Formats: sequence, structure tokens, C-alpha cells
Amino acid sequence: MLSAPISTLPPSCSFESFFHEGSVSDNHIFTKPDQLSSILGAVDDIEKQNFILSLDAVDISDDEQDKLFAMYSIDTVHSSYLASKSRVRLYTQFVSLLKRTEEAWSKRLQETGCVALEQKLHKTSLDGIEVEGGEQDKLLKCAVDAVLAHYVTAQYRVRQYTQFLTILKREEDAWAQSYQRASCVMPDYSPATLKCQ
Repeated sequence: MLSAPISTLPPSCSFESFFHEGSVSDNHIFTKPDQLSSILGAVDDIEKQNFILSLDAVDISDDEQDKLFAMYSIDTVHSSYLASKSRVRLYTQFVSLLKRTEEAWSKRLQETGCVALEQKLHKTSLDGIEVEGGEQDKLLKCAVDAVLAHYVTAQYRVRQYTQFLTILKREEDAWAQSYQRASCVMPDYSPATLKCQ
């Protein structure tokens, strides 16, 4: 017998029409094969509808998986953005420390140069002939060379880390743009890292 309710049968296959047409006999319920095939077709349609409904349930779970994937993607991009932002902040502080060190060595170099110049002026006699200083001149030259080496090294570090900071800022901008694009997928969603703060 049919497990589907009668209301789902197509209108051409109503039981009332079978009874009025005299299709019901003692031995056979349906005597016309086209009516039987239309009822079986209706059963097939119901089974197809049930199958499609079960597929819709799969689609719903796929939508849920897509939503979870989008949320995790937004969280990942936001975490990467925060990490790059933190790196930029740390390296900005580091570069400012390096610049202060460079300025300090520049000041020492100027002071050492002034001392060396004064020392040289004191050695010159009144008639313009330079008096030899010996060991003290060698020590002064070594001190000036050492200060100059530290200053050049500090300059190199500032230049190197300033270039690296420029790269990090570009990376931060790229992650910020990626986060903006990712958050457009789910505008109402706020990343897990924001919820923790």
C-alpha cells in the first residue's frame, strides 16, 4: 500500500474517480495500467522529494561548514594582522633606540674631534712648527678611530633596521587590507581576538 498521504497524489489520480468509473473490482483494485503507473510515478516523485530534502539538509550543513571556515579564516587573518602590527610597533621602538645610539656616537665623535683638534693646536709652537707628541697622539688617534667605528656601525644599524621596518610596515598594510576584505564576507562577525580583549 501507499505510505504517502492522499493529498500528495496528483489530481488526475484521485480515488473518487476510480470508484465512479467502476475501476474497482473484487480481484483487482486498479484495472487501468495508466492509472497504476501514474500512482507509482507519484510515489517516485515523493521519494525524489524526500531525497532532495535530505540533500538540502546536507547543503545546510555545508553552509554551516562554510560559515565556520569563513569565521576561522577571518580569525586567522586578524591574528596575522595583529602580529604584524605588534612587530611594527616593536621595531619602531627599536629603531628609535638605535637612532638615539647613533646620535650619542655622533656627539662623542664631535667631542673627540674637538679634543684632537685642541691637542693639535697646543702642540703647534708660536713659529708654526709642530711639536711631536708621541704616545699621547697615538692614544688620541686610536680613541678617535674607535669612536668613528662605533658611529659608522650605529649608522649602518639604523639604515638596515629602517629598511626592515619599511618592509614590516608594507606587510602590516597588506594584512590590514586582507582583514578588511575578509571581514566583508561576514560583516556582523567580530574576530575571536577582539572578543578576548
